[in-house]
Amino acid sequence: MTQHTEKVEQVRRRNRLNVWRKGIKFTLGQAIDNGKDVEHLTIFNDDSTALEYLKTDRKTEVTSSPHSHDQLIDMMLGDENKEAELIIRKKLAGENNE
Repeated sequence: MTQHTEKVEQVRRRNRLNVWRKGIKFTLGQAIDNGKDVEHLTIFNDDSTALEYLKTDRKTEVTSSPHSHDQLIDMMLGDENKEAELIIRKKLAGENNE
């Protein structure tokens, strides 16, 4: 039964990682070629990038993540811990104001 529980947890962690990786960290859109095109850069949580050109037929450039699987898991858990810490701090601040 323990093996089953471990496999289930691995699948859950993999699914959470896949969702987290697709989260957007940063986006930037800017006009190029004197306004003839718009360059749109998206950086995802896993530091992969997508560079799109919105007004022309130029091909989208995609760069994969430079991090290993283990590094990505550590990054995801770090982000989750930061979010949990913010929630706790807000809750404590609300209780202190009462």
